[in-house]
Amino acid sequence: MVILTFDPLRRFRQNHASPPLRLLTLYASYRAYSHKSLTPLGILAALITSIVHALHPFSTLNMLLLFGFYFVGNSATKRKLDIKRTLTLSSTGSGGGVVTRTHVQVLANSLCASALILVHYAVIYDDLKKNGDVKFSLLEAGWRDSLMVGVMTQYSAVLSDTLSSELGILSKSKPRLIYNLSETVPPGTNGGVTLTGTLAGLAGSAFIAVITVLFTPFSEKESFESKAALASVVILAGLLGTVLDSLLGATLQASVIDVKQGKIVESDGGEKVLVGGGGVNKSLQGAVRGKLGRSEGAKATAETKAVVGHEEASSRKVYTGIDLLSNNAVNLLMAASMAAFGVGWGFWYSKVE
Repeated sequence: MVILTFDPLRRFRQNHASPPLRLLTLYASYRAYSHKSLTPLGILAALITSIVHALHPFSTLNMLLLFGFYFVGNSATKRKLDIKRTLTLSSTGSGGGVVTRTHVQVLANSLCASALILVHYAVIYDDLKKNGDVKFSLLEAGWRDSLMVGVMTQYSAVLSDTLSSELGILSKSKPRLIYNLSETVPPGTNGGVTLTGTLAGLAGSAFIAVITVLFTPFSEKESFESKAALASVVILAGLLGTVLDSLLGATLQASVIDVKQGKIVESDGGEKVLVGGGGVNKSLQGAVRGKLGRSEGAKATAETKAVVGHEEASSRKVYTGIDLLSNNAVNLLMAASMAAFGVGWGFWYSKVE
């Protein structure tokens, strides 16, 4: 029985987790601790995620997807952090741009991939035990290796979304609401999109596509066309994931604005921002949008104060969206959708070809 013969720690110690990968895991853990980019529970969640990725025969691919997302995404988060702190507010009252992520945030961006990796390992276990090795094939393996396509598309989507958010906020042009591009919104608004953010997201998905093509252990029978198709769908998943995340954020996640400072309040740890004094202030929302749209170059703080004109019971108001999902929930839902998209596409492609 599998449960009696399978020793996951032995797999991790042996060839499926080579010394460079183990060193990279240790380095990432140390870096997360020393730079405070993850909480202690966040580091634990990341370590468990790394082990799951390393257990699989495609460990080199899995680990590079994971660490590619972590290192590139974390670098984008810290890019011009001093400027980002002036654009938004933290829900705790400090400057925006909080970079310490929790275990919930780690799992929101990696849980679907880990689940697919474990399921794929269970499916290929007999072949692996019999032959000692397995290869990836879109043309022959059917739905089995489509599970791994879901891993690739999920990481493309979460990295694309991260770069789009973290670099798009630095755009010199004002963000526009994704479902109404004629409306400008304050930086940090959920569902606010910019050309800079879109291009950054495209670069992130292309980066994941390069890792996919270079490090997937393809079957010898795999064609150039199937590899090109796989790379293309990985890039497409990144763009679709970014759009989906923006739509979910703009509609099902509340963007909270501090009316005294005219800035979006960002949640710590990806959780909901607490708002005092009730729900959406429609007149405030419309007025602030109008002021922001008509007064190019003016500061959002001054504009918002001019609109409000009097003291509110609370300085925080819901600006867009409904308070249904947290940022973590949006990320998880988007990641799951893009993972399912990858699995579905892989199965379809194997049948068509």
